[in-house]
Amino acid sequence: MKANFFLSILSVLISALAGYGFYAANSGESFCILLAIGSGLCFAITLIGTLGVKIEGRSGNINFRIVSLIFFIIFLLSNLIFGFVGVKIAPYIIINGIFLLIFAIIEYGIVKSTE
Repeated sequence: MKANFFLSILSVLISALAGYGFYAANSGESFCILLAIGSGLCFAITLIGTLGVKIEGRSGNINFRIVSLIFFIIFLLSNLIFGFVGVKIAPYIIINGIFLLIFAIIEYGIVKSTE
């Protein structure tokens, strides 16, 4: 597994801007900071997997990136739904936490299978 520093930094910056977008769209609400931090963190983790990390082996690299992109879309939809419907803190943390843990388990399996 090899990390590309420049693309990882760009992924974090894109995620920070997306998090700020969720903050700005929900400003004045009591949950806007939670939504901004949660979405920025989830986007950063998945975008770094999509853009900033390269796995040895062609099939492992493609699988790693596809799974990262799928979970990026899942997090985007989840955060959009919570942003428009309104966030209850416990369900937001539980749902995004479960998605993040499933993402980590799948990515771990992909990395282990390429070794």
